[in-house]
Amino acid sequence: MEEEEDKRGAKKRIFDAAVALFARKGFAAVGIREIAKSADVNVSMINYYFGGKVGILKAIINDCYDKYFHAIFDTGDEKTTPGERVRLLVRNLVQFFKTYTELSVAAFNTFLVDIPEIVDLRIKWLSGNREATNRILTQFGLNTDDTVQMSVVQGVLTSIIATHFQGRYAWEYVMQAPDQSKSSREYIKKEPRVELDEPFCDRYAEMLSNFYLSGLRSIVARTPKILGRAARGKKEKGRAK
Repeated sequence: MEEEEDKRGAKKRIFDAAVALFARKGFAAVGIREIAKSADVNVSMINYYFGGKVGILKAIINDCYDKYFHAIFDTGDEKTTPGERVRLLVRNLVQFFKTYTELSVAAFNTFLVDIPEIVDLRIKWLSGNREATNRILTQFGLNTDDTVQMSVVQGVLTSIIATHFQGRYAWEYVMQAPDQSKSSREYIKKEPRVELDEPFCDRYAEMLSNFYLSGLRSIVARTPKILGRAARGKKEKGRAK
């Protein structure tokens, strides 16, 4: 029994060490021996549990996106209004990026690694994300086949929230760096501290929800006019010819 617990503990230490190292240094800059040293295990144990560094990255991406998809799918049922669904989505994403900031940095920032196995994972997760987002957007009357509309609204919430929390993570790491220059220390002293507590996250989610909903409604309201102007423009060009 103790041996099984030790094995599970070793696997978790490897996973956690890789998450921290990939988040701070990037996948390419981290070696398998560095992960083993940080996790206090032999290199052979990493190969045993994950099959190597790429295997750890796959586990990180899968774990991150399992949690991420739980956040974006847990947005009510058929009785939930589109507006409330967006508010639930924003609150869930805020909690996800607040709770799993380091995991999301490790998974998202190493997502473009040019390795066939990782590329396959990227296609799998991006396809699922698009389907989940489209279900919400169609409730607002948006045309998910309109590439311009989708380029504007798809991924906006995730990008904004991820940038905020991952940016704060990077900033905290910079502030703790031991070899700061005098000018850097002076700049850091002047930078206002942001406490990512529940009151902040609640207000942040509410303001972002209002911002996003206002944008969606504006796009829906103006789309017929925009399409009408585009159609008239084509007719006028045709007459001119």
